[in-house]
Amino acid sequence: MEMELSAATLLFVFLISLPILVTLLSHKSTSTSKKRRPPGPWNLPLIGSLLHFVKSHPPAVLRDLANKYGPVMFLRMGQIDTVVITSPAAAEEVLRDKDVIFASRPSIVASELFCYQNRDIVFSPYGSYWRTLRKLCTMELLSAKMVRQFAPIRDNETMSLVKNMQAAGRGGELVNLARHLVACTNSITAKAAFGQVCSGELQNQFLSSTAVAISYSAGFTVGDVFPSLRFIDVVTGLRRRMWRARLQLDDVFDKIIARSEAQRGDDLVSVLLRIRDEGELQFPISTINIKAIILDMFVGGTDTTSSAAEWTMSELMRNPDVMAKAQAEVRRVFDNVSPQDHEAKLDELQYIKMVIKESLRLHPVVPMLVPHFCQETCDVGGFQVMEGTRVIINVWAMARSPEYWHDAEKFRPERFEDAMLDFKGSQFQYLPFGAGRRRCPGDTFGLAVLELIIARLLYYIDWSLPVRMQPDDIDMEMNVSATARRKNQLHLVASPYKKVSCNTD
Repeated sequence: MEMELSAATLLFVFLISLPILVTLLSHKSTSTSKKRRPPGPWNLPLIGSLLHFVKSHPPAVLRDLANKYGPVMFLRMGQIDTVVITSPAAAEEVLRDKDVIFASRPSIVASELFCYQNRDIVFSPYGSYWRTLRKLCTMELLSAKMVRQFAPIRDNETMSLVKNMQAAGRGGELVNLARHLVACTNSITAKAAFGQVCSGELQNQFLSSTAVAISYSAGFTVGDVFPSLRFIDVVTGLRRRMWRARLQLDDVFDKIIARSEAQRGDDLVSVLLRIRDEGELQFPISTINIKAIILDMFVGGTDTTSSAAEWTMSELMRNPDVMAKAQAEVRRVFDNVSPQDHEAKLDELQYIKMVIKESLRLHPVVPMLVPHFCQETCDVGGFQVMEGTRVIINVWAMARSPEYWHDAEKFRPERFEDAMLDFKGSQFQYLPFGAGRRRCPGDTFGLAVLELIIARLLYYIDWSLPVRMQPDDIDMEMNVSATARRKNQLHLVASPYKKVSCNTD
């Protein structure tokens, strides 16, 4: 406690003593571009625009500021020049017309530590190495063939999810939907990534280690927004704690990879080990690369999918007519069908697909995408974006804008009836998975899990709210960190419509 207090005092003194110097340096570095720089709110010395984010969550703050300053807006986040995009036209410029210029990522402290110096897919800089990883994902790890191959895992784990929820809700007890969804998606992704080599205590160790890594990656450190003050993260002990968490994760990875070496299967780690041994890629894959890639796969396949499922169920509970229509569809399609054939019938669930699309419109799980990095000074929306600027695409704001959507704040799955809007990133007012070169490569895997979870939750269980609670009483406040989750976990009453009778082991 004494050390933390002294570190805080040091930080305060340092911040107070440098504003004039930082202001002078700031003016010097931006004077040549000020005339054409995008408009934006006031910036205080040193901290820039950070005080704007005290009031609300970032996507809403940035939307409100953009309504005042425009769809291409400049902010200084600490010492970091940032441009925020809040219109489909400007997003199209960044993600399609000038995709190569904005195809890289900024490096942050958490990605350097937990992603092995940005050797993963999400944060690796744009270039030959990243292109190799992208090809590896699309052709091998996350191909349609691999997604189909994991169907038995999805089948077993989603049936276990339903069985566990029915047991937890026995006697009218409230079910913590979020907790069960996280456990289900964790298990699906772990078994797809590691097969049977990561189970029992080792799986628990892995989940615990990744949870710690995710918690450290949920926000920015001092060094992320004040690069010249990175030493503060060392003084406060944050870097030491993050490094300790990285070593724990390393230890678990080493055990998993050692077991996979001895027992090859069809899981993602075994595929990566085969590719490493063949050595035919332009950039040889090492064990460190495998660790970084698998961490990406796991984080991207668990937190995002469970969060999307919880938001979807929240909206269904708030809209009983939509819930009734969705349940009627899935029960018509699944009745008299073997549970093992449920996934094959998902294409017939057109209304449930619309429900999921609408849920991802209102609640994109990465509401501002992963930031892009400008590699070359260029124009966007008639304004100059300087090399080295971070670029944020506020997909949450665009998806809720009345300028682009009728009844924008209402949950209306029917708006997707014409099937013109999809997940592919070709319509820039709707980008739940991004667009362009850095578009999420795991959308096919994630959607396969999400659709089966929602379909089975609606088929096997009748859902109701706690006593004396009305649909409009459901709290929809979100908490934005690495992803956008419900601030308060959803608790519902789960009554079996059809008992699970199949073997879920």
